[in-house]
Amino acid sequence: MIVPLVYAVAVLTPLGQRAEDAALGGVSESDLFGSDTALNVISVPVILLLVVVMVAVAFARRRLAVGLGAGVVVLASAATSTLVKHIAVRPEIAQSTTPNSFPSGHATIALAALFGVLMVTPRRWRPLITIVGAAYAVFVANQTVVYGWHRVSDIVGASAIALFWTGLVRAAGPRVDRGERGDRDGRRGPRRLVGIVLLVALGLALAVGVAALAVGFSGTAHDHAALLLAGRLASSASILAVVATVWFADGMHPAPRADAAARP
Repeated sequence: MIVPLVYAVAVLTPLGQRAEDAALGGVSESDLFGSDTALNVISVPVILLLVVVMVAVAFARRRLAVGLGAGVVVLASAATSTLVKHIAVRPEIAQSTTPNSFPSGHATIALAALFGVLMVTPRRWRPLITIVGAAYAVFVANQTVVYGWHRVSDIVGASAIALFWTGLVRAAGPRVDRGERGDRDGRRGPRRLVGIVLLVALGLALAVGVAALAVGFSGTAHDHAALLLAGRLASSASILAVVATVWFADGMHPAPRADAAARP
């Protein structure tokens, strides 16, 4: 429901297009991110290699089905994003010069890769993987907006696609390790710390983004730099909200240590 709703409001209406294009007016070549290395990392060979590595790690941990499920999350998210790009054509109803880009394939892959890796990773490493992966996904989303490749709605749509496939695979697919095999880390400290970091980062992104949006529309002429900052923070908030949702709702955090006598 999220993808069609965002597409209908932000892409299919003149008001939505003008609002997002106002942020793109602040795009300049001399911006904070002078390198597109984070974007260049995402390519078809890298995606396929990632899937192979995830399956191999899962096989080594005697959880091949989980590895295949993680591969489905990545490949299905990428395929869905590509398919939607061809279906969700962007009508030029607001004199925009930027071509269709809904949703962001880069942001979709960055998030799907994070969720897939988390599925095959031992619980004791998931807090670290979550923080690093979330930071990378936020960086990718920011770069796509900064370079004028994508609008905020493109990032929101990408986040929804990655969340959909992660939820579907986790609900209907193989069960990810939650303590049945007695994984060695039963500490709750890292779990709580990750939750706090995600919520604080999300709150800051939303607060500063709203302030930047207010500044951008406060004068008679739009402050495009402030609107671009608001767009970047809104994109970051979308990524962080999805990561936090998976972290809290999906149970991929450390679980209490299993009783040695009850281990298979």
